[in-house]
Amino acid sequence: MRTYTHTKIARRDVFGLVGGLTLGAMFPRPVLALTEEAQRDRLLFETRENEARLAERGFLAGDTRLDAYLQSVMNRLYPENKFSVRAIKDLDANAFAVATGNVYVHTGLLLRVRNEAELAAILGHEGAHVLGDHAYKGIREAKNLGVLVATVPLVGLVAGLTSMAGYSRDLEREADRVGLQRMVAAGYDPTAAAPLFERMAAEIEARKIKQPPYFFADHPKLLERVQNFREFAGGQKTGIVSTDEYHSATHAMQLQSLDLIHERKDGATLICLLADAGRTALFAPSGNFLLGEGYRFRNAPGDAELAIAAYTQSTNERPDFAGAYGARARLRAKQGDNAGALEDLEEFIRLAPDAREASFARQTIDRLRKEINP
Repeated sequence: MRTYTHTKIARRDVFGLVGGLTLGAMFPRPVLALTEEAQRDRLLFETRENEARLAERGFLAGDTRLDAYLQSVMNRLYPENKFSVRAIKDLDANAFAVATGNVYVHTGLLLRVRNEAELAAILGHEGAHVLGDHAYKGIREAKNLGVLVATVPLVGLVAGLTSMAGYSRDLEREADRVGLQRMVAAGYDPTAAAPLFERMAAEIEARKIKQPPYFFADHPKLLERVQNFREFAGGQKTGIVSTDEYHSATHAMQLQSLDLIHERKDGATLICLLADAGRTALFAPSGNFLLGEGYRFRNAPGDAELAIAAYTQSTNERPDFAGAYGARARLRAKQGDNAGALEDLEEFIRLAPDAREASFARQTIDRLRKEINP
């Protein structure tokens, strides 16, 4: 496996900054009647403050080529409104827009998206939030529900309404509808949106996620939104998909995200991301290795055999990929296949004599040789 540098971001930190300062930033203020102009000014001021903190604390991915690609898709969707788009380093499948007109896409979401048309569905949705003034409307809705705007910084409400809880059901449906209209106008295949939401629904179920990522939160529920997208698409089945262009622009960041998921030993997520036909080939030579690791980490009945099969596929694709031999040796030894484990470890040492695990591998080789030939 290649090694990547990455600023590890705790989930609570992202919630604290991405959507603006949340509960920790709220402090008592006198209850004053604010005009709409004053409310908007305060919303923009707080949002800009927290966007600056986002950059200062290293949350932005900082990949200029990736950001330029995201921006090109947004410009195609909203040519008359120059919404700025940037990627954020975080493994959650999220995206959000803020009152300044800026849109942020998590690198974890880019890993789940499979083509430019699906990306257009996300950016079209977020652009619709900005175009529809949903940040301010959300605050007004909250105020109508009894939240006193003057008692907390407005950005705290924005965090609650967008980054953490999502907009209201009606605003989300409006954003879906407008986003699909923008996709059609820009020439994208509008039927691409539904499969993305279907896959996210399946991942949420497989990983037993109780609180879905806020872009996919149930406002309305995921499967209901799938039906909404199909309805809004109106039967149109032609348009731009651009799978190759998408992977070319996002491939490096996707590999980094997969590597981080592997470091976390999150087997369920690796399986959700890589088990579909053709997915591992996109990330060769590590794709099948990572799928094997996913099964090994999950360790459900039958997963050992699935892991070994994935490792074997990896070695067949790239006989010089050392990691797959070392991983397969571990499982073969566990299953009592000492001869197979010895063969794999010897190949691992031949390919990666200076690897971090090489010393332990050599010790294991000596032990296995003695057990096989006492």
